[in-house]
Amino acid sequence: MKKKVLILTGDAGFGHRSASNAIADALAHNSEFEFETKIENLLDHSSVPAWLQNTQSDYDKIVKDMPKFYEFSYEYSDNPLPTQIASIGLSAILSRAYKQAIDSFQPDLVVNTYPIYHGPAQSWYFVNEETWKTEFFTKNKVNQVDLDLIRLGGKRSSSQEAELKKHIPFITVITDLVSVHMIWMSKMPDKYCVGTDEMKELVIDYGIQPEKISVTGIPVKPIFALENRTKRQLRIDMGWDPDKTAILAMGSKRVSNLMGYLRAINHSGFDLQLILVAGGDEALYKQFIAEDWHIPVKIENFANDIPSKLMACDMVISKAGGLITSESLAAGAPMLIVDVIPGQEEGNAIYVQTNQTGAVVNDPIMMLETIAHWLMDDAAELKRIAENVKRIGKPRSSLEVADVIASCLR
Repeated sequence: MKKKVLILTGDAGFGHRSASNAIADALAHNSEFEFETKIENLLDHSSVPAWLQNTQSDYDKIVKDMPKFYEFSYEYSDNPLPTQIASIGLSAILSRAYKQAIDSFQPDLVVNTYPIYHGPAQSWYFVNEETWKTEFFTKNKVNQVDLDLIRLGGKRSSSQEAELKKHIPFITVITDLVSVHMIWMSKMPDKYCVGTDEMKELVIDYGIQPEKISVTGIPVKPIFALENRTKRQLRIDMGWDPDKTAILAMGSKRVSNLMGYLRAINHSGFDLQLILVAGGDEALYKQFIAEDWHIPVKIENFANDIPSKLMACDMVISKAGGLITSESLAAGAPMLIVDVIPGQEEGNAIYVQTNQTGAVVNDPIMMLETIAHWLMDDAAELKRIAENVKRIGKPRSSLEVADVIASCLR
């Protein structure tokens, strides 16, 4: 019989959805169980008010146009009282959506990749398991040991059989590397999957038991671990020059002044090729097309083969999001970070710099200086950085999360 896994996600940016997709893909490769998965965004439920739903579509705009406001909101809310108030409110708003998701799919396990779902999940758990457990103990005059024996197949009456409810394991997957907002923290999940040892220590500091925490890496697509083509073959298959230094530039509606950096590279005289992905930003895509390029360039508005591109490139220009950072590290691609969300992504950028797996560049001149330094002396510095990337990258992250899921279902 298939094991049913409900994966909860959200669509503020691409990271949470991408992590959810990666977990679903990884479960298809797990040999221990056959899985049926469903990815659900509770914020899309009809009972959720429009203002809360719109926080997803407005996310990039707020971060890009009002960074100081976002930074203040993030830092202010990252405290016990605001977090508790937010959790209570979110529980009230989202409990109906959570209950419907559970009732309609009847999962054997729930995976959470979005920070605001602990409130409604904990409310459901209290009503459907903890409250029931207390009533069951009182009515049937049993204790926790008796209940465990019953669940293991001990003798029970038909009325007890009808009332006995199975615990649904709940796993939270944190989608940032080394910094975390307090709203992610709850003692309710059975397991936490985190990206780094540093994040594990931080989660422990919040009072979560160490044995509940697995360092898996932020989930990236299984192809990062399963791809057997060489970098050269990947380049040939995608129509790139297999011998020329390749820089992949990842745009989105949130990344500021990417064209300024690219124009500097275009006029630098460097012997390289650019691969440009606009990330669905139509205005940026039109700028890519309109530019008079003096170096070889490949342009796409949106790409479904980002893992292949990351594994084929020599370096990647991007923001410091948890997912793209994890994907770049998994692919062995040194990072040139040009955009960092205050608070939320600062830890990711620091992690990249501390481990010498890339650089944060603040202007086009700094970008050119960094690239020149990396490429001098037969790209000695770039090769050194690439080795560091391979050392800390986790291409098997989603497969590791799938193993944690399987362990909770045995």
